[in-house]
Amino acid sequence: MTDYAVAPRDNRVGVNTYIMEHYTVAALTTGTNKHQWIAPFNLRIVDVIVNSEAGGSGGTSTIVDVNRNGTTIYTTQANRPTLLLADTGQYAEAPDATLRCNAGDVIAYDIDQITSTGPTLTTVTVVCEGL
Repeated sequence: MTDYAVAPRDNRVGVNTYIMEHYTVAALTTGTNKHQWIAPFNLRIVDVIVNSEAGGSGGTSTIVDVNRNGTTIYTTQANRPTLLLADTGQYAEAPDATLRCNAGDVIAYDIDQITSTGPTLTTVTVVCEGL
């Protein structure tokens, strides 16, 4: 996997937006803590965006989960970002509620399920706002 560091940026007037992003060109496999970030300051997770350049095939969909300090941010598991069979493109799913994180909290993503032949996951992006 190839990791690219992302710096904080303010891309909306009046809102301090912080982007945590992981980029990879590897074929997707299931597992926990595929990538971790440490919250640099108090923030709120407002969106999770998953991008897939190449779709998978098989009998199931691909499901991504995001955790804060080891606990999912999706209290309703059906709300996790899900890439349907053979789908490509960008998929977004906000947490069930606006989730507050404190400086030093560990944010990580898991791949809970993949298609039989896993797609290539290009990026997982966690969009946050500073508090």
